[in-house]
Formats: sequence, C-alpha cells, structure tokens
Amino acid sequence: MNPFAMMKDAKNMEKMLKPALEKFMKESGFIKKDELEPLKRRIAELEAEVNKLKR
Repeated sequence: MNPFAMMKDAKNMEKMLKPALEKFMKESGFIKKDELEPLKRRIAELEAEVNKLKR
C-alpha cells in the first residue's frame, strides 16, 4: 500500500462528498453558526421596532 496514493484518494473523496454534504445540510435545515448570529440580531431589531409601534 502506498500512503501517498491513499491520501490522494482521500482528497478526491472529500472533493466529491463536500458539495453533497453541503446540499444535504442546506436542504435539511442545518445552518452555520456564523450565518445564524446576524439573523438573531436582525430579529431582535425587528422585535424592538414592533414593540415600539404597539405602544
């Protein structure tokens, strides 16, 4: 067994699987933490505006 060939095969598998994994995660509702934080801030801002309008 050639360890260099194994590493090359592993990298090729990663290249093939990464897009499929990202598509699965996007379609199944998973979200990255760095994408979630700005959305949380925006929700808080909108809730504050709605509460202002209610008063």
